[in-house]
Amino acid sequence: MAKYRKDLSTRSFFINRFGKLSTSFMFYQMQDIAWEHADVLGFGFNQLKKSKQFWVLSKLLVKIKRRPEWGENFTLETWSRGTDGFFAYRDYNFIDKNGNSIIKGTSSWLVLDLESKRIVRLNDIEGFPVYEESVLGENAKKVNSPVSDTILVFTPVLFNEIDINQHFNTGRYLERIIDSYDFNFHEKNELIELEVNFLKEGMPEDRLAVKKQTLSDNSHLCSVVRESDNVELIKARLNWQHR
Repeated sequence: MAKYRKDLSTRSFFINRFGKLSTSFMFYQMQDIAWEHADVLGFGFNQLKKSKQFWVLSKLLVKIKRRPEWGENFTLETWSRGTDGFFAYRDYNFIDKNGNSIIKGTSSWLVLDLESKRIVRLNDIEGFPVYEESVLGENAKKVNSPVSDTILVFTPVLFNEIDINQHFNTGRYLERIIDSYDFNFHEKNELIELEVNFLKEGMPEDRLAVKKQTLSDNSHLCSVVRESDNVELIKARLNWQHR
């Protein structure tokens, strides 16, 4: 099954205050279909667990032409673009009922050894799937760290922000970043491009803050910083357009 497709609908709890698919639920849908397809291909969570290995999302690039609206039906498709030995590349395409591509994304994943936390070379895994179509024609790249003198406000990790691996949930980082912008900013601007590097694992006892740098009116750098060691757990580049 080179491409994996799933018909979805924008449920009421998937939308933002503008009645469109929220950034975090867009990400959760991408993450969920990736898990499903990996399982179908024989490289899913439970299969890797038997070998004491696990998947880690490393990089993500998403470009949004438009967001599905409340109640709108659409199709999400995904496929594996193979591996360069370390990264496994996976693309995504959101398609509306008229066959138009409305959101495109690409991601880079690593497989780590559960005990040593070292990277497993994927070209050593027999039968790793390859389907070479590239939805964006590029991979997610390294994101620069934001530079800012603003005093950071650290808040504790909350119960619902911890995932089954007992780490900070990947999608919750995006929620923290989106929520760091005030209502007035969101009223005037809409996110159209997101590039993220996932760097470190957040833990239940951590306190986190969002650091920001404005590159231009419509382009920002953000990171989620841990208070105990001042380490960046993720870095993100966000492009916005006026509503």
